[in-house]
Amino acid sequence: MKHFLPSMDALKVFESAARQLSFSLAAQELCLTKGAVSYRIRKLEADLDCALFRRSVRQVYLTNSGQELLQTTQRVFADLTRSIEQIKPHGAGHDVLIGVTTYVALRWLSPRLSGFGDANPQISILLQHAVNAEDFRIQDVDFAIRWCRMEGQNSRNRLLELPMPLFPVCSPGLLGRHVRYADASDLEVGEFSGSPLASIPLLCEDRAFDLWQTWYGQHQPLTNPRRIIADANVRTQAAIDGQGWTLADDLMRPELEAGALVAPFGHRLDGYGYAIQSAPGRFISRNALALRNWLIGQA
Repeated sequence: MKHFLPSMDALKVFESAARQLSFSLAAQELCLTKGAVSYRIRKLEADLDCALFRRSVRQVYLTNSGQELLQTTQRVFADLTRSIEQIKPHGAGHDVLIGVTTYVALRWLSPRLSGFGDANPQISILLQHAVNAEDFRIQDVDFAIRWCRMEGQNSRNRLLELPMPLFPVCSPGLLGRHVRYADASDLEVGEFSGSPLASIPLLCEDRAFDLWQTWYGQHQPLTNPRRIIADANVRTQAAIDGQGWTLADDLMRPELEAGALVAPFGHRLDGYGYAIQSAPGRFISRNALALRNWLIGQA
């Protein structure tokens, strides 16, 4: 099928000028003269038979057509870059991109990367922290470490599961405000909804991942007020500061051992944890495979 498209050079010049709203800055970025940039954009407008810029003495502005073309070219260039990165030979200098939250990166991944870096100094590692964002696509990273339900077995795309039972923690100061519970270390689940504990806020990631009722497991609903804090590190600090309960896992062990948080309930919620995952059908470079196998061995 024949495609009637402008040249790639013309689109690159347009994208640079449109992104910066400046022919001069585009010329500097692309190592061209300002006249060359202006010529190529005029030719592109002639080929498309529409104006892409409105020009004034000191500034250029995008027309509606220009804005639409800019969005399209940026999206296509990004997709093209990702495709080329996947199909080109992956030599020693290829970056490995991991999707992981800052919480897991700090508490689990980072201590394991130092040994890998010592043994493989030629491999660069990049971390994509927006792994929980709505627009995150696992196919855009070499692999991801994500919180999810445990399936109990590994698969081609779920390479390793790290079960992490959940349990409530809070600051000792917050618990100490209620004299009856100040020295508690193994409370019964049913006491969680009793006064005065029922008034303590529950810190949550968001409504969709609110596992408090699942942990509680009783028939009556929990009436504690909820506070939504998306970032797990911020949520942990909020608990340390006495703002409420948070559901912890074993990655929060340092705060428990230091006494910054206490876990007065022995009941744990099983069936959740972290999984090392990759996208179905994604090509795995030698470097990404080496790091992935290293982490699996460390786990």
